[in-house]
Amino acid sequence: MNEELEAALGTRVASAHLLPGGASKEAWAIDTADGRELFLRRAMGGVIHQHTLSLREEFELLVAARDAGVTVPEPVAYLGDLDGREAFVVERLHGETIGRRIVRDPPPGLGVRLAEELARIHAIPHDHVHFLPLTDPPASMRAELDEVGEPHPAIEYGLAWFEEHRPPPRPEVVTHGDFRIGNVMVADGELVAILDWEFAHVGDPVEDLAWPVVRAWRFGADERRLGGVDDVEPYLTRYAELTGTEVTPAELDAWEVLGNCKWAVGCLNQARRHLSGEDRSVELAILGRLAAEQELELLDLVDRIEGRARRDAGPPAAVLHDRPSAGELAAAVREFLDGEILPQLDDHRSRFRTLVAMNALTIVERESPHPGERDPSLARAIRDQGTAAADPDELRADVEARLAVASPRALERYR
Repeated sequence: MNEELEAALGTRVASAHLLPGGASKEAWAIDTADGRELFLRRAMGGVIHQHTLSLREEFELLVAARDAGVTVPEPVAYLGDLDGREAFVVERLHGETIGRRIVRDPPPGLGVRLAEELARIHAIPHDHVHFLPLTDPPASMRAELDEVGEPHPAIEYGLAWFEEHRPPPRPEVVTHGDFRIGNVMVADGELVAILDWEFAHVGDPVEDLAWPVVRAWRFGADERRLGGVDDVEPYLTRYAELTGTEVTPAELDAWEVLGNCKWAVGCLNQARRHLSGEDRSVELAILGRLAAEQELELLDLVDRIEGRARRDAGPPAAVLHDRPSAGELAAAVREFLDGEILPQLDDHRSRFRTLVAMNALTIVERESPHPGERDPSLARAIRDQGTAAADPDELRADVEARLAVASPRALERYR
């Protein structure tokens, strides 16, 4: 890869290191012989959502965002095909991007800064980024659920509830599409950059405003509703000052419900990439089981919004767990050990014990039953008839039973 990169940059590459993380894109730290520190973003084997931008489009959007005053890394070069995969290069900035670390000691006033950045993003002229898709989030999520191929009544319930309580549409703007803690960089108490623009599209501005409010992006700091870093009120107030758009609590609640649907579908899509063989990864595999966290959150959120008292529906008659199944998860761990851990082990005893562990996982794979097929009738009924087609307490009982296996700690938050 270095020879192609050097030809594109016109200088020698002194070092290139693959950085950890990244669900759908590779990230490389590049140092050049002429002293530049660069960040290379390169396509992997698949995408999380249907309307993901190409890297050429993402690069062009970064150029437009920087021109609009958004705090983004300086775009350096779109590289096109780099060793068989699309890539671009921007300046490499230094700071913290890990959400769990940021929420431990968030910079003061970060919520207001996020509002200021979002106002600039939403002011990017449409004609400067004509390639951005105009999407309807519920319709897109239903199409992606169909591709997942598993019925998920709780997600269908959340989508139907949003449609039944959908706020009046706001004038369409350029949206970031993944504006949240985890996609911002902070350093020395300041916001340094807004990152990861691959899901940008044209849509309702409140979709962007509500996305960092979703519980998954608070990283455990639930006392601060805005991404675990701040209260919501200063954030909304500053956005209204800059844009004239005043968002009501009911609007924010509705889009938060939809945000949980969005991340649940995203988890299922990631697992599908693994199960289909498109991108085998134990990290992607486990996400299929984490969708239940978002399902329970959206059901709980709807109950709180409506002030509805829950009843005990009792345990479900049968529990069909999400995919990957136990055997498929064992296979994913075995492949990880075989492909990434075993080749790095020099110690004879460690290699032997790892091989034994892999054999144990193979036994689990063979012994585990094939995952059963879920009855799609309830999910279809909710899609066709709305929330009246389902008992939310029975949906909740099913989700809790699945989450009790997938993540008991997450379930305890609701007990």
